[in-house]
Amino acid sequence: MFEFLKGKIVSLKPDKLIIQVGSIGFGVKVPLKINQFVRNGEEIQIYTSVALKEETVEIYGFLELYEKELFDQLIKISGIGPRTAMNIISTYDVESLQNIIEKEDTKSLSRVPGIGKKTAQRILLELKGVLPTLKYEQDRSYEDILSALINLGYKKTDAKEVLERVYSKDKDEASIIKECLNLLVSKHAE
Repeated sequence: MFEFLKGKIVSLKPDKLIIQVGSIGFGVKVPLKINQFVRNGEEIQIYTSVALKEETVEIYGFLELYEKELFDQLIKISGIGPRTAMNIISTYDVESLQNIIEKEDTKSLSRVPGIGKKTAQRILLELKGVLPTLKYEQDRSYEDILSALINLGYKKTDAKEVLERVYSKDKDEASIIKECLNLLVSKHAE
């Protein structure tokens, strides 16, 4: 339905954002760790998944595309609803979850609220071999450049926005960083 929303954060709670897009405010449920990366009043692009529940529509949002894809995979598993899927993503990052699945660690997965031993076993079975393919389609160079921009003091959302505009596997890292810095400097000068 909606692949992403781009707008201004007008309300920030631990598990929910209200994002103003034009003259409409969208309530978006988010992983608990999102507060580390966003601030009230800033512009954001968030990847979304929409869940229809009886008489309501709920929007779930993620800063990273692979988190959205993981969420979509999780809710396909029998017995896993949006709330449980969000609990998993709030508890473990994708790399930790990959390790849990590779080691078939039902004990760690059972620590997530709403997941018992049988559900943990079902998740491990369903995600085995699927999770590595979910990692965001950019290569390692993309992650290195993003990390460098954040280390230079730029907000992750700003850095991602400009990096996605200029990133290409055909360009060398130095020229991509230079283009990103030019865009970030001109953006902050506005």
